[in-house]
Amino acid sequence: MFRNRKPLPLVSMVLSALYFIYVISLGSSTMIGDEVGGDPGGMVFPLFLAIFMFLVSAALFATDRKDPSSSQGGMTSSQKRLFALTAVVSLLYVVLARPLGYILTTLWLLYILTFYYIQGDVVLKDLKVSLIGFVSSTVVMLALYSIGRKITRSLLLAARKGSIPSLLGSPSAVAGITLVVVTALFVALLFLSRKLLAKWGKSGSVHSAHISALVAIATTEFIYLIFRQLFLVELVRGIITW
Repeated sequence: MFRNRKPLPLVSMVLSALYFIYVISLGSSTMIGDEVGGDPGGMVFPLFLAIFMFLVSAALFATDRKDPSSSQGGMTSSQKRLFALTAVVSLLYVVLARPLGYILTTLWLLYILTFYYIQGDVVLKDLKVSLIGFVSSTVVMLALYSIGRKITRSLLLAARKGSIPSLLGSPSAVAGITLVVVTALFVALLFLSRKLLAKWGKSGSVHSAHISALVAIATTEFIYLIFRQLFLVELVRGIITW
């Protein structure tokens, strides 16, 4: 069974299981002053992430088989480089998550891993395109995040002043409205980026950077909106204080 399966998904499954055990061992915590009982605890998001990573890795392990024409001597050079990249980036994510915050570290983790796994290898010739996509995705992510925060604060302030019905100022309504607006902006960004990409040409690395940026931005922002604003899970802000 294991001979025709790729080793990286299995390694990822083991790491996800260890991370799950690590999160459980830390225990949970809730926000001080949570009078309505809306905070499900700081352990919810890490557990969700660990379970999600395990399920995805298990699906890849079950479906992604080795190429019969490839060598049978374990991992190839490209797989070793991808494994090393995954280990380094994951370690940096754990180390930098608190000082830099959830938004930036999660975006960068998803972008880097998505880009190089789509490319299938870590090579120097892709560095320039990957850096352009890295910077571009960061700028767009901060713009979407800032717009979402502006909408959230405006609705909450208007509800407190009585300018809008109090129902529209509830956490679920605010999260829902923000989600709709951000989704509309993301869809507009999707179509605009496709048009720009058609003019510049679709080389393999440019296409990978485009897809990776969209995946990283959408995943990071929507997880933030769902867990932070809807379920009131306290995510680390880091250097993003607005």
